[in-house]
Parts: sequence; structure tokens; C-alpha cells
Amino acid sequence: MVVSAALVLLLLRPAEVWLGETGSRASVRRRVFLVGLLGAMAIWGTFLGFEIDGMQFNIRMVGIIVAGYLGGVWVGLIVGAAAGVLYAVEVPPELAYYVFAASVLDGALAGWWSKRFGTGLLAIMLGALTIQGVHHVGLATVMGAVNFEMAAFHASKITLHFAKITANAVGITLFMGLLNLFRELEHARREAQSSRDLARSARLEALQYQLKPHFLFNLLNTLAYLIRTDPVRARELTLDLSEFLRYTLARENDETTLRDELKQIERYVDLERARFGDGLNFEITGELDEQCAQLLVPPLILQPLVENAIRHGSKDARVRVSIEVVCSADSARIRVLDDGPGPGAHSSARRARPTRSGVGLQNVQERLERFYIGQATLKLSAREDAPGACAEFCVPLSFGRQRRSKLLEVISDQRRERA
Repeated sequence: MVVSAALVLLLLRPAEVWLGETGSRASVRRRVFLVGLLGAMAIWGTFLGFEIDGMQFNIRMVGIIVAGYLGGVWVGLIVGAAAGVLYAVEVPPELAYYVFAASVLDGALAGWWSKRFGTGLLAIMLGALTIQGVHHVGLATVMGAVNFEMAAFHASKITLHFAKITANAVGITLFMGLLNLFRELEHARREAQSSRDLARSARLEALQYQLKPHFLFNLLNTLAYLIRTDPVRARELTLDLSEFLRYTLARENDETTLRDELKQIERYVDLERARFGDGLNFEITGELDEQCAQLLVPPLILQPLVENAIRHGSKDARVRVSIEVVCSADSARIRVLDDGPGPGAHSSARRARPTRSGVGLQNVQERLERFYIGQATLKLSAREDAPGACAEFCVPLSFGRQRRSKLLEVISDQRRERA
């Protein structure tokens, strides 16, 4: 009974809700629900128990005290009164007032106890023993003043009272212990998820920063040359580089939009023209609707692809590079094209494994897989419509911040189940 009631609560709400919003912090709706569930549990408990020394005790106090722990004083009072009235009808008339008073007193004390000492496992167990001990001593005192013989008779049933207090305390501790256990497991799961996210973000950041030295070394060499040959152009290029680094180095997150990424690539190509001059032809084709423009991408994910196309697609100091964005109803396909010799010299190599597999492309591949959680991979192949190479990846347009967070949670749950 105790396990079933605890599992009902856990299925309806996380343990953190029941233990984090107790007493006066619990909503009216939650208190009404607790009265219904734990009231039924306490009433059922009046029919469950054991017989010792010719007398029977029940375990109604499990539902009553748990109601006070989770719902506060008023929930404990109401559940205690409901179970107390029912049990008072079952006992001899001279005991009716005492069993009713015991039920109400335990519910109120449980509500006060949880507010004063919390709902930790030790507090729960000590509270269950203390609350029942208080009501036994208090009612025994009152009963002794009214009818000493009856009080002495019931006080002599030491084994009965010990068994009753122990059974109810075990039930209460088991019930609340399950809630505490699931809360700790949920905390552990969240901390593990947070640690994985931090590690993943750190890895993405590390991959992102691997791109910058490679690009900067080439550009600084160009600047060193221009400072001697064209100081004015070197100054303009330095200002352009400042804007480029402002975008790349000052970012605090690991994501940007496709629209901003394309603007940044145009700035990057302007910097590369310092080396190629008019021999570098670049364009972006395709129309971006608002949904496609707001697609989340890793920062600088296109820069290595464009840099790779410029390096390998150059013929006689001339190269033509284009970015083609094709948006459909459910996905965005992004291609970086050049008109160079392509990844294979013969047509049979058109679909072979790419030969331009440098650090930059491996970096892009890993960043795509990590950022899109396996939903996007880089494909490098020879162009089918003209000589040259095509680097492309496809991303679902539904991939947003909420979907990304949900996918990370699903993957975490799957890994935990396998473990």
C-alpha cells in the first residue's frame, strides 16, 4: 500500500515537487489532491493491522502523518479527522474520542514537524516516532484523569504499543524515503546532464578555437607583406580583421544564426581578397526565408569550408567559390562549391572518400556531429554539374534551441538506461 501510494505521487509529479513545495508553499490544488489521496490511504489503513495480546492495531497513522509532512498542518488535520471519525465508529464508545483525538493530533504535529525540521530521512523517522510517542503519552495522561483503570489496562499493553509505533514509523519512513530517493536520483541525473553539457560546450569551444590560429597565421603573413608594399591597404585590412575577431572572439555562446554566419563569411572573404585580389570571385546564392535565416549553426562552421575551397580550387591564381543555400519545407541544405580540379582526378573517384581530409574538414565534421547531435554530417564530393568540389551538409529546419535541449535530454536518458 505504501509503495503503491508513493509511486502514484511520483508518476503524477516529480519527487522534487512534492518535497520542494510542502506545507504553506504547496498550492491549494496540490493540498486538495493530497487530502484525497492520503485521506484514502489513511482510511484504508484503519482496516489494515495486526492482533497482539488479543487487541488489534491499525496503520492509519501512515497516511495521516505523511499528509502532515507533505501538505502541512491543515492537510494533516483534515486527513486525521477523516480517518479518526471512521475509526471512532469501529471502536467501543469509551475509546471513540481518544482515537479521534490521536488522529487529529498526529496530523497537526506532522505538519508542524515538517515545517520545523524539514523532510530529510532522519527527520522523517525521528518525527514518526516522536509524534506517536507524544500522542500516546498525552492521551494516556488525559485517560488516566478520567478513568484510571482503563488507562492502566491500555498502558499495560506495552508490546502492542511498541509494535504499532514501529509499524507506522516503518511505513512512513518507507513512503517518504522513496520520495527522497527519487529526488536524489533526479538531482544526480540533472548534475550529470549539466556536466555533460559543460564538457560538450568546452569541446565545441576548443574545436572552434582550433580554427582561429590556422586562419590568423595566413592573414598575419599577408599583413606583414602589405605593411611594406601598401600601408593604406594594410590599415584597412587591420580594421576588417578587428571586426572579424570581434565576432569570433567575443562570443559567449556556441551558436549563431545562418544569416549572421553568412555575413561573417562575406567579411572573411574580403580579408582573403588581400591575398588573391580580383582573382577571388565569391557569391552567395539562394533566398533565405525567415525560418531558414534563423537556423542555428555553430559559429565559423562555414569558414574552413570556404578556406578549403579557396586553397584547393585555385587555378592560375584565380578561384571561384560560391555558397548555395537551398531551403525546403523541412530542411536547409548548405553547399560550398568551387571550380577547381575537385577531390578526384577521374570520374570513378567522384563518389570516393574525400581526399581533402585536412584538420579543418575533420574539425567541421566533428563540430557538426556534436552541435546537431548526429543529425548533420559533412559530405565532400566532386560536383556533378561542373568541374570542382562540393562540400555540403543538411540540417532540419525544426532544429531549434528547444529541440536541441530536448534531444540532449533524450540521449542522456538512453545512455542512462543502457548503463
